[in-house]
Amino acid sequence: MQPEDFFKQNVEMWEKFTTNYMDTMFKTVEKTMDQSQVFKEKVDKAVADTVAAQMQATLTALQALQRQVEMLNEKVDKMMEKK
Repeated sequence: MQPEDFFKQNVEMWEKFTTNYMDTMFKTVEKTMDQSQVFKEKVDKAVADTVAAQMQATLTALQALQRQVEMLNEKVDKMMEKK
């Protein structure tokens, strides 16, 4: 094999390697980004569900407190009427 042929073959092999390597890296990055997006969506949903559940619990507690305050106001009003 002549040195020129060897060099040409070496360059061709290098070009194939770099092309395949770049394709593989691009696909890897693309897959990672897709997985990151899916993960973000799952985290966002979990946070939204948690906030919604906590919001409902807070609303229920506030409604109970409001009823207690209304009952106390009625008792105070009755006590004031007796005086």
